[in-house]
Amino acid sequence: MHTLFTAPVLQTEQPPRLPAAKSRYTVRDGQGTVLAEAAEEDVPIRKQISRVVFGGIGVYPRTVQVRDPQGTPVLVIANRGYDTDTSVLLPDGRLIGWFRQNRYAFRYSLLDAAGNAVGELKGNRLGRRFQVLDGYGQHVAQVDKKWAGLGKEVLTTADRYTTEVRAPLPEPLRTLVVTAAIAVDMMHYEEKDFTP
Repeated sequence: MHTLFTAPVLQTEQPPRLPAAKSRYTVRDGQGTVLAEAAEEDVPIRKQISRVVFGGIGVYPRTVQVRDPQGTPVLVIANRGYDTDTSVLLPDGRLIGWFRQNRYAFRYSLLDAAGNAVGELKGNRLGRRFQVLDGYGQHVAQVDKKWAGLGKEVLTTADRYTTEVRAPLPEPLRTLVVTAAIAVDMMHYEEKDFTP
């Protein structure tokens, strides 16, 4: 099993940039070792220019490829832009599960490939602290969005998240927890790009 799925602590970061043309993330373990890089690939130059000029990267469909440090594909995370669902797939396209967002709150249903609830991601009012509950309502993991400082929070897409897994988790819940920081960022925080 890939270390990405066994590490008890994951740190997910976006590199600071003004404004973003592509979604990019680095995932590290609790000691800072890089476990994966995630990025949009093959984004046409016209789309990149449009994102930079007009902002609003969060309204565009995005597919992020997650690769291990050797470049081997591990997962795919796909969001259709305005859609409130974000899918998690294997590199061959098979669906693992998805996040279904309640648009009026920082709450997400965690669903398996058949659409059955396997857990919930329950955020606080500010959308910075998310409890991960399993199918029985037990708090099994925590995802926290870290404060990056006023300048970075307002002017860049440099977000940082820490995910702590508190108990062994079955699939697909484990994979959804591992990808939760990126999925939440794609659904909520990519929209904060500068818009002239």
